[in-house]
Amino acid sequence: MLLKTSTLIIILIIAALIGVVGAVYLLQGEETTPSMVVNITEKKPSNLTSTRGGAELVAVQEGPKTAHPGTNVTITCKIKNIGSEAAENITITSQIVERHIDRIGPGEEVEFTVKAYIPTPEEVEEAFGPNATLSNPFFIGGYTVIYHDMKGKHEISSNPLRINLI
Repeated sequence: MLLKTSTLIIILIIAALIGVVGAVYLLQGEETTPSMVVNITEKKPSNLTSTRGGAELVAVQEGPKTAHPGTNVTITCKIKNIGSEAAENITITSQIVERHIDRIGPGEEVEFTVKAYIPTPEEVEEAFGPNATLSNPFFIGGYTVIYHDMKGKHEISSNPLRINLI
């Protein structure tokens, strides 16, 4: 009985070694040469195209570099379709804007402005308590754009703004 058990263990060890050697050989494979060469060019507006097909929106917001507390600032929002198809049923939301746009065609850009109020330190304390402070720089988060195209529903965000208070 002991001899049969020892023989079985030796056979299993040999089989395991053969399996490991075979697996290592298969995983290493043979060295191959690439069958395709990719030529990378610099992306400029003249050669920038959508690689995913459909609509491809880009959202940007611009505002002043500086402002005084207690004043309104104007924020310019731009949404451009750099894709090959129209974007439809577009919803724009943020802490300062809610807007709907029916359609932005390929190559088209939509621009609109919104006003944002920068509170005074006293208004911040009154609204949030005596330990609250007005942040400097003042931060305005980016806006979210949800749109639809032939490939489905997509969501992007614009850049945030930091406005230095003077």
